[in-house]
Amino acid sequence: MNRIPVCEVIDQRPLADKDESPPPSSVFRPLIGDECSVTLMDVRLQAPLTDCGPSTWFNGTDRVLVFVLGEADCVVDRGLEAVVAGMRPGELREFCVGDGRGGRVNGRVRLSAVRKAAGGASWRGDDRLKLTEAARHKDVGNRLYGQGRFADAFHRFNRAARAVLFVRNVDAVRGDRDAMYTVVCNNMAACQLRLGNYEHARRLSGKALAVEPSNVKALVRRCQASAELRMFDGALVDAVRALDIEPGNVVAERYRDVAARGVDAQNARYGDMVKKMFA
Repeated sequence: MNRIPVCEVIDQRPLADKDESPPPSSVFRPLIGDECSVTLMDVRLQAPLTDCGPSTWFNGTDRVLVFVLGEADCVVDRGLEAVVAGMRPGELREFCVGDGRGGRVNGRVRLSAVRKAAGGASWRGDDRLKLTEAARHKDVGNRLYGQGRFADAFHRFNRAARAVLFVRNVDAVRGDRDAMYTVVCNNMAACQLRLGNYEHARRLSGKALAVEPSNVKALVRRCQASAELRMFDGALVDAVRALDIEPGNVVAERYRDVAARGVDAQNARYGDMVKKMFA
């Protein structure tokens, strides 16, 4: 299975501050959606980054960086976010983050300031805003998927799914909520197929089908995943169902034939086994 890392924090530790900076605040740490101003110092690439190329965040040895916590689209950047999320304004830390595939970068980071996100309480109470946020993450995920960055796209689609699942009054927004949930589950399944994680793809397609049983994309993707897992009976059922709804679907036709051959081969092996048992 190709693991999808959210982030990889290899090491982090607070440092005694010799500069004349104000002491760390004891009031708060940054939350998702807050704007963080940090200074990166002594940045060193220990091993080549393979996830999404060298992050622009780490260009140069000393630099000031401003970002919204939770908006990173690269594993190493999300690692730095994880470090900063545990800091207080004014604090200095040493860090080492990775890309989940052997690449590493280390250095020091100071959290200079945090600007709290506006409207946090209203977002938590407004189901329409949650769906808007889900749509925003979905759109970013689509862009990343188009760039071939399937792990990073999955991360965004997962963020969209979580926003949908936090909807409180489901009945009031059921149509839009169900449509968004079906789309992002389908998109996550597509990412898992691309990454060769077929069992995860099959389960995610099943979640989409639990909401919309006639969704052709979900049927086809579950069929693909099942066929790759050699679960040919289920793959054949999904392929036939998809073709009943959308005749001529090329992918469904191809996997229907794959599944049919697989079922025939399995039945033949079973028949041979029974003959040997009673020979």
